[in-house]
Amino acid sequence: KNVCGHAPSAALPEGATMHSRSSRGTDQAGPQPSPPAGAVFSGSCQRCGAQLRIVDDLPPSADVTQSFRGAINESFVVVPQSDLDEFAVTPAAGRRDGGSGQLGGVALGDDGRPDGVACPSLDEVSRVEKVMALASGQTEQDHPVCGDCLQRVVAEVQRLVDEAQAEHRIYQEAHSRLEERLRLIGDEGGGGALEAEIAAMEAEEQQLLERLQAYDREEDEIRGELERHAKQEELLQREEDELWLAVAEYQLDLQEIEEERAATASAIRYATSELNRLQRTNVLNDMFHISAQGQFGTISNFRMGRLTEIPVPWEEINAAWGQACLLLDALIKKCRVPTAQYRLLPRGSFSAIQVGQDVLQLYSSDAGLKSFFTHRHFDQAMNHFLGCLKEVTKFLQRDPSMRLPFKIEGDKVGGFSVRVLFNPPERWTKALKFMLSDLKWMIAFVESRERNDRSSGMAMSP
Repeated sequence: KNVCGHAPSAALPEGATMHSRSSRGTDQAGPQPSPPAGAVFSGSCQRCGAQLRIVDDLPPSADVTQSFRGAINESFVVVPQSDLDEFAVTPAAGRRDGGSGQLGGVALGDDGRPDGVACPSLDEVSRVEKVMALASGQTEQDHPVCGDCLQRVVAEVQRLVDEAQAEHRIYQEAHSRLEERLRLIGDEGGGGALEAEIAAMEAEEQQLLERLQAYDREEDEIRGELERHAKQEELLQREEDELWLAVAEYQLDLQEIEEERAATASAIRYATSELNRLQRTNVLNDMFHISAQGQFGTISNFRMGRLTEIPVPWEEINAAWGQACLLLDALIKKCRVPTAQYRLLPRGSFSAIQVGQDVLQLYSSDAGLKSFFTHRHFDQAMNHFLGCLKEVTKFLQRDPSMRLPFKIEGDKVGGFSVRVLFNPPERWTKALKFMLSDLKWMIAFVESRERNDRSSGMAMSP
């Protein structure tokens, strides 16, 4: 069976009888014709893989390239390098035995090859490879192939040829119709109209091309304008971001300022409320609380005076006199009363008053026989205390609104003497009570005058 190309006439040189026989061909009934004498090679079908026997019966001097159609030099066929073991050559004599289709007179050796089989020469192998390569270059099918596969390849090629011929006929008919139409137009004298129409179309094409060029230029200008606008937009975006950042910083600063302002306003309100509270507070009255407890006058809850039925301890009386001395000294300093003759020495329960160089004790005690002398010094100290109180009263009475509820004359307050000796305890106690009442009035007057001064000062301030 021919294996060199799609068509037998296009694959082998003229007069050549190169054959390839599939191993399946031996299964057919009846004897097969013997192939011509020549070199025999083994191979396999490139499509189905069937084992083939290739017989090269071309004369050694035959040029295989002259029998293939087309320019062989332009086929770009690359002949692959072969392994000599792929081919086996047997002498023509004794190759077949009786035409049975089987190799005859050949025994297998230890290496698995038939005895008497020799390696083909390089020229023979090259020529067979060249034939196969040239046959493969003519089609898309690699060679060698068996007869069945070759028939299928030929059928596929024939189908493609029929399709190409049908397409060729269609093109021929279309070409004929076009020529007929052109001939009719020429016979009717429409050639000039056609040429005019073609010229008009060419002119229109030229106008369209010019418009297209104008549109291209306009597009370039628009693209440039878009780029400028994009750059301007980017610049504006950066400016907007900076502006919003500045606005955020300003809002933060404003919030901090508002918080500081709120804190300051709250502090001012608190200070104002505290100031008002302090202005309403009578400090001296709170420190030296003067009140009445029955027949006794009290200062800071210490009773001043004694009764026959209520013998108040001298410790309490001395503490009360210490509070009274401290109160009068505070009034003198607060009102800046000049008292060159008297100097109060507040020392708690052991307070005293200095008159000139003499220091008189404003406290006493039950000392038996010594009590007479003790009470005598105590009476002098109380008498001078009333004199100091009277000087303070005169200083404050520069304001006509200053009035005391009980008048002070010598050692008497409201007509009752403050001496202990030779004075009933009830009258002495009442004199001390009246003295404490005058001190309380003085406290109220001083605090009221200071409050009025502060109010007038605030009204005059801008």
